[in-house]
Amino acid sequence: MLDTIVPSKLYKYQSCEPYAFNNLQQRQLWFSKPENFNDPFDSDINFAITEVTEQNMRSLFDTLRESVPDKNAFDSTYTQGGQINDRFREGVVLFARRATNTVKENKWKRLGIACFSEESDNILMWSHYANGHQGFCLEFDTSFPPFKPVKRKTLLRVNYPETNSYPSLSLKDIPHNLPSLVETQLGTKSFQWCYEKEWRIFLSNGNQAYPFDKAALTGIYFGCKMKDADKNTLTEILVDSPARLYQMQKSDTEFKVVAKEIFRHSLFH
Repeated sequence: MLDTIVPSKLYKYQSCEPYAFNNLQQRQLWFSKPENFNDPFDSDINFAITEVTEQNMRSLFDTLRESVPDKNAFDSTYTQGGQINDRFREGVVLFARRATNTVKENKWKRLGIACFSEESDNILMWSHYANGHQGFCLEFDTSFPPFKPVKRKTLLRVNYPETNSYPSLSLKDIPHNLPSLVETQLGTKSFQWCYEKEWRIFLSNGNQAYPFDKAALTGIYFGCKMKDADKNTLTEILVDSPARLYQMQKSDTEFKVVAKEIFRHSLFH
C-alpha cells in the first residue's frame, strides 16, 4: 500500500454551506473524527480473527495479564494448573476485541481524517457530497502539504475488498502491532463504496481545521446545478487565488458531466 503512486491531483466535493465557504476563505481543510462519518462501518474496528494458535493465544494472554491491576485474580479466573483454561479460550475473540478497543479509545478515536477522491467528474460523488450537483469540487496539487511529505499513516488510499468481508486480523498481531494497524482498519471500506476512489489524510487530532498552501488549490469545479449566487461567493473568496475555474456540464450523449474552463471576467456575462 505504501508503494501506491499518489495521483498528481486529488479532489474534494463540497456543499455550498457556510462552513465550506469559511474553510475555503481561510485556506484550510477540516479533519473530522471517524465517529462523524455517515457510514457506521467506516473506521470502526471490524475484523475476522485468524491464526488462533496456542502460541498466539499465550501471547495475547500475557499481554492482557500485564494490563490488569490484580494479576492473581486474572490467573485464578483464566488458568488452571498454570495453563490457560477453556474460559479464556472461549473468550479469545472477545479479548481480542477488548484489546483493539483499548487502542481505539486511546488513539484512533482522536484521529482527524480528511477525505478526497481521484476524480472530479464522478456523478455519484457530485450527487452525494455536493448537494445534488449544486455544490462545488476543489482540486488539489498533491505535491504540496498536507499531501506531502507522504509518511506512513499520513496519506492513504482506501481499499475496497471485493469479498465485502471484514479485514482479517491475526491473533499474533494483536498484542504487539495494534498501533500500526491503522492502514487496515481505517483504510478499508465496503466494496459498495468503491465508486468514491477515496484517499485519506490522517492527522493526530480530529474535529479541527488545518491550513493548506494557497498554491495547492489549483482548480474549482462548479456543479452543473450550482446557483449563480454561490458561484459569485466563491469567485469573491478566490479573488487572489491562482486556481482555475471550471463549470461542470451535462453531456449531450452520455451519463456523465464534463468540465469547461471559465474565466472570472466572463462568469456572469
